[in-house]
Amino acid sequence: MLPSPALHLAALALCGADVVVRAVRLRLLVPGASDLSLWQAVTINAYGDAASAVTPARLGGDPARFFGFRRAGVETPRALAGLAVEALIDWVLLGIATVILGLAFADTAAAGARHLVTLATGPKARLLVALVLALAVVSAATARWYRRRLPAGALGSLAAAWQRARQLGWPRVTLAATLTALSMALRVAILPVLVAGQPGLATNAVVVGSFTLLFGQLALPMPAGAGAVELGFVGGFAGTMSAAALAALLVAWRAYSLILPAALGALLFAGAALSGRRAATSSYSASSSEKVRSQP
Repeated sequence: MLPSPALHLAALALCGADVVVRAVRLRLLVPGASDLSLWQAVTINAYGDAASAVTPARLGGDPARFFGFRRAGVETPRALAGLAVEALIDWVLLGIATVILGLAFADTAAAGARHLVTLATGPKARLLVALVLALAVVSAATARWYRRRLPAGALGSLAAAWQRARQLGWPRVTLAATLTALSMALRVAILPVLVAGQPGLATNAVVVGSFTLLFGQLALPMPAGAGAVELGFVGGFAGTMSAAALAALLVAWRAYSLILPAALGALLFAGAALSGRRAATSSYSASSSEKVRSQP
């Protein structure tokens, strides 16, 4: 059974709410950035979503957002402070959520892991496993190349960034952590919403699976967990859904959790680049005209 239009609208609403929540959090975590508008924060995060989608283990997200900060006029120390504090909050809450889900649904997680291992060692999954391994090798080489191309001076203002981070204060950091937890919940809820009403699926198993598929990408050495996530989908829903329904579910989940935010970032970046090129062309034309008029 495919998700109904109402479920698609609910998943789209979760995706949109997550975009707004993360933008509000970003504004909170940039010291003294009251001039940073909500739309600029959305744009900065969208740059990160686009870069994360095409880099191993989502490594390109923060460098792309740093670029977005600089384009928005935020100086390096404030940008680094915001990114660092956000990353700390993310990893602390991710660790807490992992422990809580592991303790609350230990049997479900163990059963899912055994089922996935069985599926991965079966004859039908060998080609997919080989593809995952090949993607991991290629992506690891890409990550190494990408790291080498980062500007050497990007981390030269750590002392100033530390001073900016101390200006945030615990009330603001606590509010940002609350928004982070809300953002995680919104993203995890996308898969349970899409499979609502499917027969034979336990809610706890879907929640654990959604959390694992979503945040497991941070530890997978390929862009957006390509291959491994698909294998996880097959392992999680094998025997409960037809191949066509499973493919439609995978595409829908990828769209709301990855493709739409990344596409927004790509479009905004392309628009900004086009505007910059037009401005440069106009400036060059004006300069050329001025030179012509100044000639005797």
